[in-house]
Amino acid sequence: MATVTAFIRTRKSDKEQPVNVRFRLRDGRTGIDKETGKLYAGFQLFYTSNITVIPDKWDSKLQKIKARCVFDEKKRIIFDSAINDWKKLIKDIYSNIGKSLTSDLLDSEIDKKLNPQKYEVEPEIKTLFQFINKFIQDAPNRKDKTTGRPLSKNSLKQYPVTAKYLKEFAKSLNKKDFEFSDINQNFYNKFVEFLQKHQISYTKQGQDGHRVKKFVEKSSSQNSVGRHIKVLKTMLNEASRQGYNSEILYNDFHVFMDDVDTIYLNESELQQLKDADLSETPYLDRVRDWFLLLAWTGSRFSDLGKIAKADIKDGFITFRQQKTGTKVVIPVHPVVTGIFEKYKFNLPDVITNQRFNEYIKEACRIAGITSKETMTRTIGGKVVTESFEKWEHVTSHTGRRCFATNMYKRGLPTLAIMSITGHKTEKSFLKYIKVKQNEHAEMMKKAWENMYK
Repeated sequence: MATVTAFIRTRKSDKEQPVNVRFRLRDGRTGIDKETGKLYAGFQLFYTSNITVIPDKWDSKLQKIKARCVFDEKKRIIFDSAINDWKKLIKDIYSNIGKSLTSDLLDSEIDKKLNPQKYEVEPEIKTLFQFINKFIQDAPNRKDKTTGRPLSKNSLKQYPVTAKYLKEFAKSLNKKDFEFSDINQNFYNKFVEFLQKHQISYTKQGQDGHRVKKFVEKSSSQNSVGRHIKVLKTMLNEASRQGYNSEILYNDFHVFMDDVDTIYLNESELQQLKDADLSETPYLDRVRDWFLLLAWTGSRFSDLGKIAKADIKDGFITFRQQKTGTKVVIPVHPVVTGIFEKYKFNLPDVITNQRFNEYIKEACRIAGITSKETMTRTIGGKVVTESFEKWEHVTSHTGRRCFATNMYKRGLPTLAIMSITGHKTEKSFLKYIKVKQNEHAEMMKKAWENMYK
């Protein structure tokens, strides 16, 4: 009959040092192996547990803490119970496997019992949403193909949003999921149509006190539709690479991009914002200063904290951009120097981007940046032209656009501006240049005046 005993090994000089409790599995019976026909005698295996004990407190005969030694009673009970649990576990494993049990197999079986999550078999992926769930779960471990760095927070946030719209789309078709074979040009066309004009459901309390489900139609901009299609293509192409979808690439799924007439503040308007008296609203005063830092360094909002805490050396700020990991060296504009001196080179911690965008609009409105503007874009599949006051569309990203456009209008070489903004390609950089046709004409006129004096 198999027995399991607990014991320790130690040297006389180490009686005060904790040692691991070991276990001996023994089956002393002799017999003939049914498969090989060979005689075997005495089966014996050893296992070292993670339980430790001071040798002087160990009763080798009773295999527990010595009865007369000073020991916390609660810990004694826990320790002795653990010894018995280990014995039972090893004995059960031997009962299930028998004489073919080896030391490595014993280690493996014990690990399975202690860490079952390591051995859980992933469910077989057969549908789109099953893969998307896995994709989102694995996303924090994915790397950007260009930089090799972990994906940005914005990318990680976008995946669940697109997944939510896909599930709403499925619901609109009375479906719970899609087979990969369903993902074709017809699927794409219907999903685009859904994104352009879809219903959002919400619950509201009716007059009789009961909760009533309401529906409201929402039209998405062309760029919003494009973002979701881009994420969908990323997910589907990854599914193909992992062998879930017959290696189909979805190149025919067009990603919409609308060339929106996004606004920027010219240098006069930046000065107007700088001169505005915001002393009675300190939170607006701080947001105004943060915005000016972006407008005179060409940085993203995600790097604002790095700028605020940066050391200025020889008239330059140097750091690695959070989004791309690109190292940038930015000359310190006099406005930037003034802001650092205002706060004695200890700028306050940056607030959230959402709150920043809310406050900077208010600061620009108070500063009188109220010129009438128009914006033409595609919403719900239709071209729409909107009129607004300029302050209404100012965001944190407007600051970076201000820098690129104003420096371009100043005649600085494109590559010089790109080295500061951190843009890798001229194509991506030129999207930030928001110069109107009349401004281009004015720039050309001044250039001709200098050329043909």
